Amino acid sequence: MKLLAPKLFYFYWFVALGVYSPFVVLYYRRVGLDEAQIGLLLALAGITQIIAGPLWGLLADTLRLRRLLPLVIVCTLVPVALMGRASGFAMIFVLALVHAIFSVAVSPLADSATLTALGPQRERYGSQRVWGAVGWGVSTVVAGWLVERFDLGLIFWAYPLTGAFAAFAALAMPRAELPAGDVKLVAAARTLLKDPRWAWFLVSALLIGCSGSLVHGFLSLYLEDLGAGGEQIGLAYLVASVSELPVMALSPLVLRRWGARPLLVTAGLVYAVRMAIYVVAPSPSWVLVAQLSHGLCFAAMWTGGVVEAQRLAPPGLEATAQSLFGTAVFGIAVALANTIGGVIYRDFGFGALFAAAAVLAVIGAFGMLLVREEQPVVVPS
Repeated sequence: MKLLAPKLFYFYWFVALGVYSPFVVLYYRRVGLDEAQIGLLLALAGITQIIAGPLWGLLADTLRLRRLLPLVIVCTLVPVALMGRASGFAMIFVLALVHAIFSVAVSPLADSATLTALGPQRERYGSQRVWGAVGWGVSTVVAGWLVERFDLGLIFWAYPLTGAFAAFAALAMPRAELPAGDVKLVAAARTLLKDPRWAWFLVSALLIGCSGSLVHGFLSLYLEDLGAGGEQIGLAYLVASVSELPVMALSPLVLRRWGARPLLVTAGLVYAVRMAIYVVAPSPSWVLVAQLSHGLCFAAMWTGGVVEAQRLAPPGLEATAQSLFGTAVFGIAVALANTIGGVIYRDFGFGALFAAAAVLAVIGAFGMLLVREEQPVVVPS
């Protein structure tokens, strides 16, 4: 029974994300924001990942807070509930910023609590986390169907409602902590980046991550511009999620046989092909087919990147390497890509946006080829 709470948490939390994240950008456009303003709002997730993430750990230690997860979840619900009544970019920006600051702490806290509940059986983490994928897949389709038939305003009460269920489930999970910010992180990063292999790897991962961030941020707006309704938008996200499953299942075999490099290069090149399809797609149906490649894009990039970061890290800096890789892909890439991408979308259209994303992905893929292979990748059986 102790593992029921993590399953319920992941399910309800990702239901909340699924009814909100793909559709809130449509609401931003509906209230008169342009693509550049929307891009800036999307960039807040990356900015808070860089700044607020380490500060949460420091705050927890300073105030001796030991049951943060339910608290931060509740604090994400309030700004979303108010968002539906906000008018004007300034107010929406403030609410989105508050939401992003608290949201950045949820996943690491939940993962920590789940691993604590698992104890020595940490290999069972995936069987808990998979309920998040189930929640996301179901909610995106259902929310898309409802949005198309009723009104976008429903996301502003559906998110707090399902998020509240996640908070209740979190109360039954073990206490979790965030690691405090490491004051030696900057010095460790300098040590890593002195290695040309690490510099090439991190820059290449950043470029591929920018391509992925543009897809995640602007896909809903793009589909709407092609004439898609809420149902097709939700279906597009479901198809992408399902496509990750075989890649995740087969990636250990690929890593053991060929190493992380083929996964990373494949991710960059497939991203480029996917972006090219977006540029020329005449209808949403083409985009749904292109979404099938998401697993070979995001899942391959993330799985291969984690292993490659571990391989390239000097002894004793493995954790720092993983932190830098995550910051590059989910922090810097999200912030840069959405801020600049919004301007491109507004001034030149989605064709120019996805063409630029394709170029970045290709450069990133070739950059990965320049990372010298000096030792084999070891993947636990």
